[in-house]
Amino acid sequence: MPPPPGTIQHLVVLMLENRSFDHLLGFLKTPGYAIDGLEGTESNPSPAGPPIVVSPDASYSGDLTADPGHTFEDVQEQIFGGGAAAAMDGFVANYAKKTAGGAADVMKCFAPGKLPIITTLARSYGVCQRWFSSVPGPTLPNRAFAHGATSLGRLDMAPEYFRHFRTIYQLLDERAVTSRIYYHDATVAMTFDYLLQRQATFFGTFQDFLDDCAHDRLPRYSFIEPRYNSQVTPAGPLQANDQHPDHNVHQGERLISRIYTALTADPGLWRRCLFVIVYDEHGGLYDHVRPPDNAKTPDGLVSNPQAFDFTRLGVRVPAIVMSPWVPEGHLEATTFDHTSLAATARRLFTADYDTNALTERDRAAATLDCCLLLDAPRDVVHLPQPLLATLGGDTQPDPRATDMSEWQADLVQHAYELERELPPGARSGKTPAMIRTEQDAAQYLEQVFGELRKRM
Repeated sequence: MPPPPGTIQHLVVLMLENRSFDHLLGFLKTPGYAIDGLEGTESNPSPAGPPIVVSPDASYSGDLTADPGHTFEDVQEQIFGGGAAAAMDGFVANYAKKTAGGAADVMKCFAPGKLPIITTLARSYGVCQRWFSSVPGPTLPNRAFAHGATSLGRLDMAPEYFRHFRTIYQLLDERAVTSRIYYHDATVAMTFDYLLQRQATFFGTFQDFLDDCAHDRLPRYSFIEPRYNSQVTPAGPLQANDQHPDHNVHQGERLISRIYTALTADPGLWRRCLFVIVYDEHGGLYDHVRPPDNAKTPDGLVSNPQAFDFTRLGVRVPAIVMSPWVPEGHLEATTFDHTSLAATARRLFTADYDTNALTERDRAAATLDCCLLLDAPRDVVHLPQPLLATLGGDTQPDPRATDMSEWQADLVQHAYELERELPPGARSGKTPAMIRTEQDAAQYLEQVFGELRKRM
């Protein structure tokens, strides 16, 4: 029996980067825990030898120094290989085009013992076994779906199309329902026009999130963004915790632990919370489940060169749902995509849920209240300490000697777009062509977002 209506007053979402379901959770499958994970025999053909079988030996960092492909064309090859059926057999062949060696690394998955935080939370609460990214493509269109339930027909990473969206934050604001995006070093959501003009209302730092938890002033809907760039500072290193390849997965474990600890420190606050961890897309890493091809097209727009109609979802991603009202070990078989976030916020916090959808996709999306099955709240789960450097957990590439990833370059482009909103005297004078390393990107984003915060 579910809790009474109105029990959940805070929906908190952490969206991390570019990991597939099987990569993080696949080897959780045991005879006593029937998650839709791996048997250990799944494989992909190799262009240069025998098939590559999945293995539980993924490293925190170092396996994926060449970023696996995740453009629309890459994902098509990963899903379909060289045939017409969605056999999920093209991951190795696709990665072989990105790296001179190590194509088999996209089949490496994590042993549960290396991810004590994610593993403990998954087993202790609920796992959405059929949560797919909204688009078989890269980060920006998928994050656009998370915020606005559409990418306006786009599959690319260009910054300018993020301007003209109606988002869940605007919809909630029009109904006097509070929401906020908490970020570490950057957020592409600031390029949404409505949000950019109301920065003080809609944006806060991660420290603001921790403070809001401590003082019981969380908004109804919170969306948390991780640190996307590492940098070396005079005060010491700031390490990326987004888990984007080849960033250290252990740092993301630490972030998850900090958020869970902040939410559960006050039992009264935690009883009113639903906390979701999800990943924007699979990042080119193997998963064995075929994405559905019967999704609702959000708005009928097809403005991409590939003529993709948005009826097929992207590759499956990890999704963990936590609340004192979620049973231990719950395995949810409902199909979700990122528009389920907006749909859940609408269902939980708006009286006109049935008529206020952003698009046809979130109108049809399943909502996460289906995981709230208990009639009395559970005790808080004790988390283990994140693993330390003894297992290589703290190693990170040196950002001063590391080229930007495609995602970091896109963040720089978004920041450059935002910098044009600043008075000329507050601009850096830099162009994206001048920014090459991860350290350069981190410093540029710090400067631009620092100037924007001064105007909040």
